Amino acid sequence: MKLLSLSNRYYFTGLFIVSLIGGLSSYFVIRHTVNSEFNDKLFAAKEELVDELYRHDELLSSYSLNIGDNIVIQKVDRDPKIQTFIKDTILFNEYQNEEMNYRQITFSDKVKDTFYVFSITKSLLSSEDLIRGVTQVITLITALFFITMLVLSNIVSQRIWVPFYNTLSQIKDFNVKKPKPLSFSETKILEFRELNSTLELMTNQVAKDYKNLKEYTENTSHEIQTPLAIIKNKMELLMQDKNLSEQQISILGQVYESTGRLSKLKDNLSLLSKIDNNQFIDTTKLIVAEYLKKKIGKVKELLDIKNIEVTYDFKGNPVIEINETMAYVLFNNLISNAIKHNIESGKLVLTLTNEYFEIKNTGEPLEIPEEQLFGRFKKSGNRPDSSGLGLSLVYRIVDYYDFSISYKNTDIWHKITLKF
Repeated sequence: MKLLSLSNRYYFTGLFIVSLIGGLSSYFVIRHTVNSEFNDKLFAAKEELVDELYRHDELLSSYSLNIGDNIVIQKVDRDPKIQTFIKDTILFNEYQNEEMNYRQITFSDKVKDTFYVFSITKSLLSSEDLIRGVTQVITLITALFFITMLVLSNIVSQRIWVPFYNTLSQIKDFNVKKPKPLSFSETKILEFRELNSTLELMTNQVAKDYKNLKEYTENTSHEIQTPLAIIKNKMELLMQDKNLSEQQISILGQVYESTGRLSKLKDNLSLLSKIDNNQFIDTTKLIVAEYLKKKIGKVKELLDIKNIEVTYDFKGNPVIEINETMAYVLFNNLISNAIKHNIESGKLVLTLTNEYFEIKNTGEPLEIPEEQLFGRFKKSGNRPDSSGLGLSLVYRIVDYYDFSISYKNTDIWHKITLKF
């Protein structure tokens, strides 16, 4: 939700509540004022009527004061002892030919030794028209107020937020690999000026750090590669020397394996750094089923050495967008890991649907917690040929492409599920 929409929602909710309370309060205040005015008139009419009875010997039993107003006088034999009270009532109006609302005062009194019950009613038609008119005016003013606020809020907010959207557009287009100087529009708003200044400093620092990190990674990888190659070559020459004892050859073999592991570790760390720096942008359409069969074909010798039985359960043939290098690392590490940690005469099951790829292999129980399997430098068993980064690379690639991956160990079966 946009900030403008969210702020307008809060503003208009608050205004609606205030308007509703104000409108209802106005209605009841006006109604109370009108009723008070009618009560005063009814009490005045009561005093005037009693005074008329004292001054005249005989009055009609009922007569109209104004159109819609009426007085009813009833003689009674004894004192009814009716306390004066006022109420709202509904009576039939002969002039309007319909039932209407009235305000009525009822009381009893003794005049010249005769008891009377009096009833004076006044039509509320004029007051109802007044209340209705005032309510309509308040409703109209409130509606116009809301419409005006909505229009002004959108116009003013759009003008105020123009520099922000310009800044946001430039940040979206910012590419750390090809940084361009940011050119923010001038603004009188202090907060936007501070935001632009902070973003300019931050993007410059990010571009500088990225460049330094990239150069460091490339230089380190290059500088390590040459000494490692020299060490390996020297080791190979030494191991060909016939004057070496078996113990010396064994020690050289261990050093050679460690050198190979160090070389593999360097390559994996370099690859992780490139993934983190988003250097694998180019993608291709990969037909997963064909790719998996080719990978299995290339490791057939390893499978034959451990007498591993491979089973295909392909129920779909998905095509995914992925970088070739990252696809190689992803599937190669999953398959190599399943072979490396398999047992003699074990089994390897590949399941493929349009939604996921599952690789399941037999093997020894896992020696680390399942949730740590995809961590860096986490490996099961003390294997000199493992760098501990294989599944970490897999997890980073999966995260890079918004895939998901999970691991499950049941008895001798180890299952990794990759969801596209």
